[in-house]
Amino acid sequence: MSANITPHGTREWVERISEQELPALCSTIREIEKISKDDTSSLARLGQAILHDHALTTAILKVANSAGYMGHNPVTTVSRASVVLGLTRIKNICITAKMLNSLLKNRKLTPGVYERLLKLMAQSFHAGMIAKMMMQDYEDDVQEEAFIAALLNRFGESAFWSMGGPVTVELDKQLRQKQCVKHDDIAYIVRQKLGTSFEEMSLGLASSWNMGSVLISTLEEPELRTPELRCVSLAVKVSEILATPHYSRNELDKLLTSMADLTQWDKRDLMTRVEQCSDETVELLRTYGAGVLTRYIRHDLVSQVHREAGPVVEELSDETLQLRILRELAFLPNENADFNLVVQTALEGIHRGIRMRRTIVFLKSRERGCLMPRFISAVNFNQIKREFVVSLGGSPNIFTHVLNSRQPVWVENLNVPKWRAYLDSSLRQQVSSDGFFIAPIIWGRHCVGLFYADRNDPSGSAVQRPLSEDDFMAFTLFAQQTNICFSLILKNAGN
Repeated sequence: MSANITPHGTREWVERISEQELPALCSTIREIEKISKDDTSSLARLGQAILHDHALTTAILKVANSAGYMGHNPVTTVSRASVVLGLTRIKNICITAKMLNSLLKNRKLTPGVYERLLKLMAQSFHAGMIAKMMMQDYEDDVQEEAFIAALLNRFGESAFWSMGGPVTVELDKQLRQKQCVKHDDIAYIVRQKLGTSFEEMSLGLASSWNMGSVLISTLEEPELRTPELRCVSLAVKVSEILATPHYSRNELDKLLTSMADLTQWDKRDLMTRVEQCSDETVELLRTYGAGVLTRYIRHDLVSQVHREAGPVVEELSDETLQLRILRELAFLPNENADFNLVVQTALEGIHRGIRMRRTIVFLKSRERGCLMPRFISAVNFNQIKREFVVSLGGSPNIFTHVLNSRQPVWVENLNVPKWRAYLDSSLRQQVSSDGFFIAPIIWGRHCVGLFYADRNDPSGSAVQRPLSEDDFMAFTLFAQQTNICFSLILKNAGN
């Protein structure tokens, strides 16, 4: 569908938003939801979806280390955060961070449309926090499902306003001219203009993007009376009222009564909790880097409260980050860590701490007689997984050389005589022409795989920072620490 043709109907709007307006967000959410639904998925897949995105990695660590999540137990790696917080929380942090970034990045919106989008996103975030607060007596995963369902309840409307363009300007103008207050009035004008409702658009996107069942049920069957769906519904309504200037105190009081009946909390205590929830929403929005939304969060349910900005994760030097992740690696054997967690933590240390563009863990596949890329941190990880497979048969190559020698190697130049014979034409197509590192992974008496790292840019751009002796020493140290971890894990298992 051409971007110049205004869609009409739910299906056409879902296609337009998914394929033209927010394709990156669509792809990320689908991938993360797929990972979260697979009980056998490893941290490697989480890393593939996250680690190559510096902004997303930073957001996860900031939020994970905020008072609302981690408190006094800071984490340095995404791997560690996922273990401590759980996959559901990490998934929701990812979705929230990507959503905020994607919807707010269009700077060409008219002032009226932009303000409408900011108010709606602030209200949605507030609704998520209220829903989570109401479910605090339930398990963490249930709380997180309620949070994301309330947060994305009006996602179709947010996505529409974020795209900008004539249709958003025209609809915004119509709604302002009519001075619509009642929901039915707004819904009528929206349907006349777009051929669908914002609710149907949200449901269509939630279904198409494979978002959570709680969200889909909330949109599909809003009258269902399960505790989760009632919490989401009430949270959305309360946040909407609090975001409305000169809101009806009587209407708010009715909603608070329903909330008190559902939670079995004293009504006065509930009012205090909602106020506190507003403050926590402001803190978390600042942590996500979305401070522009905080001015739309109302605090005047009981009194006006001002809080300091949320925690800021310090910018660490490469050396400091390397040291912290190496220290985290060193403690893993004492925490009954498994092979996957150790490898993923080391992979993250190499990728972020040494600033490598492609970091890959190859493991032997006896059935196929080759080295397979099992853990990957790179932008084009799907292509790497499909194409970068190294044969263990035939003539020796640089990979089999490291497997046999069990010594790390830095190939600075592919045409140096001592390496030329180890790099046939197929390998040269996969490795970086600007040099790369390889190191052995040893489990017990066996060399089971290899670490590989380079600064190859799939876009073809020149390497900004050549590999150095310090980089190779740090790479070697991560490989050595990984192998020490494995020897201690095996030793502990034998005792």
